Amino acid sequence: MGYYTIGIAGHIDHGKTTLTKALTNVDTDRLKEEKERNISIELGYAPFQIKENYHVSIIDVPGHEKFIRQMIAGVTGIDLVLVVVAADEGLMPQTKEHFEILSLLGIKQAIIVVTKADLVDDEQLELASEEIRDYVNDTDFKTAEIVYVDGVSKRGISTLNEKIIGNLDQLQKRDDKGALRLPVDQVFTLQGHGTILRGTLHDGTITAGQSITILPDGYKGKVRQLQSQNKTVTKAFPGQRVAINISGIDRGKLQRGHVIVDSGHYAISECIDVIIRTTRLMELPLKQRTLVKLHIGTSEVMGKIVFFDRNTLEAVAEEEVYCQIRLDEPIVAKKGDRFILRRPSPTETFAGGKVINVNGGKYHFGSKTINMLKQMEKGSLLDQLISLLEEHKLLSYENMIKQLGLTKQELNQLLEEGVAAGQIIKLSGQIFAYTVVKQLDDDVLLHLEQYHIQNPLRHGIPKAELIQTYKKSYPEKLVNAVFDQLKINNDICLNGPNIYLNTFQPALPKQWEKRMNGVIDKLEEQGLEPKPIEELTVQAEIPDKIAKEFINYLKNEQIVDKLDEKHLIHHKVLHHTTHVLKDEYPDSFTLQEAKSVLNVSRKYLVLILELLDRKKVTIRNDQKRKWTAI
Repeated sequence: MGYYTIGIAGHIDHGKTTLTKALTNVDTDRLKEEKERNISIELGYAPFQIKENYHVSIIDVPGHEKFIRQMIAGVTGIDLVLVVVAADEGLMPQTKEHFEILSLLGIKQAIIVVTKADLVDDEQLELASEEIRDYVNDTDFKTAEIVYVDGVSKRGISTLNEKIIGNLDQLQKRDDKGALRLPVDQVFTLQGHGTILRGTLHDGTITAGQSITILPDGYKGKVRQLQSQNKTVTKAFPGQRVAINISGIDRGKLQRGHVIVDSGHYAISECIDVIIRTTRLMELPLKQRTLVKLHIGTSEVMGKIVFFDRNTLEAVAEEEVYCQIRLDEPIVAKKGDRFILRRPSPTETFAGGKVINVNGGKYHFGSKTINMLKQMEKGSLLDQLISLLEEHKLLSYENMIKQLGLTKQELNQLLEEGVAAGQIIKLSGQIFAYTVVKQLDDDVLLHLEQYHIQNPLRHGIPKAELIQTYKKSYPEKLVNAVFDQLKINNDICLNGPNIYLNTFQPALPKQWEKRMNGVIDKLEEQGLEPKPIEELTVQAEIPDKIAKEFINYLKNEQIVDKLDEKHLIHHKVLHHTTHVLKDEYPDSFTLQEAKSVLNVSRKYLVLILELLDRKKVTIRNDQKRKWTAI
């Protein structure tokens, strides 16, 4: 079964509704006002029984310039367009605008239908054809066939049917494996049924009974029933027009422009990076940050256009420009989505284009930004993923899916390709661009190297301090992942709270080495009754700031032990003293017994014995100290 939607577009009163009725036997002008004014105001729909196993719907879009929003919403997601031109009037302004809109929306399959053929002679039909060919010759529709019909007499309808089947046969079948996306173009209620949403299914499938989400607001609901071409169905497929009876969401909250989804695959955005192409109808230049109207899917949102290589967009036909749209309201979009841009006042369709990034940022004016946007648009999917990872440093799995508009399976394949090519690296369960990890690797190692040169007495830098340094430029998860990887690779070591290079050993700075060694020698010479350490560093003429680093170095490298806040004892002295005392009293000893052996003042003796307790060399029990097993 093939599912297709055909749009009928063209100038007002050129016979679109009559043609629809001739093809389908359905009058799509259903509103009282449409009957009274004899014009289409809202989108009209009709099932088209053209061939067995072809499930085709026709959308009749309004032709009046006041209803261009409805026209754009109607042609979004169609497979084939019939562009109607009345034989007695030829190309009119709305016909030309519709041609521009269809082209900018990427609709390639078209048949040009010259209607009201019975009202003119053959010469006028030929003139109408020449006018059409002249206009479309430089467009995507230059190869479109022209068919002459008359909706009243049914002249040419059978020929048109054949041409439609021929065009549909050429279409590639839509993939139904993607995530559900259905832009809503109609919301209404039916007595006894409740809320009905209608639209053309763009991606994925929808099934009766399944849970859905309405974006961008995030409303949760459930599909009660599905109908297509006035028949109840259990499942709908891409390209199919479908009416959805939903439950769980208040009718007053829903409107055209909402999007039905069933997953987190689609991004909600208020700033999109785009490439646009100006229309041949653009008459006035557009200044930087002008208010514009964006039509995307079935939604219409106001926003400001931001250029990065100019301050004015001149009225030059079919000029391509990389820029950004900053929106007043959120939209649902994915990379590659087509859209139309209109100027609110004076009203004109000045451009259309393609989304190249659904998460636009604030970029600098200039060629660097333009080159970045070009890379986003033209690179392979892997290039685009790498570019995103380089820009954001860290993206969740869900965000990668949204940014690239991929399924989970497609993203997994892309990640495998990136890992195999060495362009993507997985660390601590996260995905990163290799270039970002390599840059941070190099930065950390260089930072540590410079830190060691500037602080040779310190046993590394506190990890928390290093994280704070890099958190300004990198996500903390990435920083920690890189630390872990560097440790696994034996490039760095962790010593308590500190990080240092694997090749680094603290050492005395050459310019102070002699004086510092002199202080160390004096501490050893002074034995059990050392002078205050600050007194020794002052005597050695070591500056106060460097002296503090030196003292910490002595402690960290276990050259000395701390007796109290002012006094340090050389480790060799303490080691020798411990052995002397233990040789004399192998099991335990009192303070007086220790004094008799060590012959040191009570002040220093108490400090030494308390140090032995702190180091768990001895355990004090009342007046006695017992040696531990260590």
